Amino acid sequence: MSMISRSPIARPPRPRSRAGARSGIALLLVAAALAGCSPEKLAGNDQLPPDVPDPAHMKTPAGAIAAYHGTLVELRYAFGGNDYSFVPVSGLLTDELRYGDLGQIGSLAAPMLVDSRFMPEDPGIRSNSLTPSSDMGTYALLHKVRGQARQARGALLAYAPDSSTALVGYLDVVEGYADVFLADLFCSGIPLSTLDFEGDFTYQPGSSTEEVYQHALALFDSALAVSADSERVMNLARVGKGRALLALGRYADAAQAVADVPDDFRYAFEYTAINNSNTIDQGTGGSFVYHDFGIVGLGMSLTMADTEGVNGLPYVSSRDPRIPWVVLGTNRYGHVRWRPANLPTDGSGSIVLASGVEARLIQAEAALQAGGADWLATLNTLRTDGTYDTRRDPTDSTQTDTLWHAGTGGVAGLAPLGDPGTPDGRVSLLFQERAYWLYLTGHRQSDLRRLIRQYGRQQQNVYPVGSYPGAYNTYGTDVTAPIPGAERISNPLFTGCRSRGA
Repeated sequence: MSMISRSPIARPPRPRSRAGARSGIALLLVAAALAGCSPEKLAGNDQLPPDVPDPAHMKTPAGAIAAYHGTLVELRYAFGGNDYSFVPVSGLLTDELRYGDLGQIGSLAAPMLVDSRFMPEDPGIRSNSLTPSSDMGTYALLHKVRGQARQARGALLAYAPDSSTALVGYLDVVEGYADVFLADLFCSGIPLSTLDFEGDFTYQPGSSTEEVYQHALALFDSALAVSADSERVMNLARVGKGRALLALGRYADAAQAVADVPDDFRYAFEYTAINNSNTIDQGTGGSFVYHDFGIVGLGMSLTMADTEGVNGLPYVSSRDPRIPWVVLGTNRYGHVRWRPANLPTDGSGSIVLASGVEARLIQAEAALQAGGADWLATLNTLRTDGTYDTRRDPTDSTQTDTLWHAGTGGVAGLAPLGDPGTPDGRVSLLFQERAYWLYLTGHRQSDLRRLIRQYGRQQQNVYPVGSYPGAYNTYGTDVTAPIPGAERISNPLFTGCRSRGA
């Protein structure tokens, strides 16, 4: 084991407040209390030890390690373990998912408003009931991850200095991904306030979308600097760095960042089955798919989308083998509901955070930007000559082997792609491939924003538009979620979104 030695990321001094940590956005404090929760399976092979001490006793080597594991639990939960986790909410805002109980015009069900892109900014006068994804929901979950990561990092440095440096690097990666998710989903102007280990809560003013991605880059670089003894952490940091660089339009740098990521790398959050069908697990068990896709009346009731709002991709009707599905039936208004076939209804299964496939897609986009032909060759190699670890539900008799092929030799049913012959056609093809490879892994929101921000497309040609069978009977124009009004109330440096655009 190597000694931990790490220089903190430089940040400008900001107003500090202990009292502030007890109000509004200071919900970060409760993160430390979850350090010792659930011995169930964590991300990948991480396992919470059975003799975890009381989280109040974090000031010991065992307590510091428990805080580290608790951070992984928090990221897993914020990513895909709750109705307001990043994956389902970003899927609703884009063309991946639809609210499963569509049909009643004038119904202002919270997920329906996100799905229809009506998310007004809350001036802070009240709790914003129209945008629960950003009011004590997704926003709170992601900031909780950031606070927990900082608490666990401080505990490791103070009380477990002989631990592997990769543990500290892992926490940098976790915080970096939380930053990326915030930048992907929310408006420009996100405060990256901090909760110092055994110290004060430090308010920050709103950072631009670009600044949040740059902050994530610094965290991924920090992880790469101290994680040489863990190739798994290094690869996760490399893909995260490539993702942030891509969002900043630094294509060549992004390709370089992921160059060493092997094709078969796969980092997935593992979710266990939920045993009690009458409850929704709180972060230690099943994924959102159980109570959102599986059982009507629990959770948000989701369905896969298909050519949603004119611009949406045909995730269902294309019968693309990368996105297997089964019919759940119809809702009370007669609308068909579909469930991803590779996600079991009991809440078990995995959701991929980062992979070698994503690394190759980043390289393909960089090659397209450089003007060469390698971009198409890279896409076709993925389709016909890859190694992929996938899942299907063996208890579901409606699935067939032709829906999904796992193993070496690409994916069955995927023929090589041809060159569309035009710049716009090539970009559309690339982003379609990204959408199918990365379906329901939290990438689509960033991609749609990038099509507007980096490729000059109009939002009405990118996001779902037209009539909407619910809420106000039409789609709105929001492409980002607002920051909740509680932030404006509790943070004296925050004055609202800088921009709601891409």
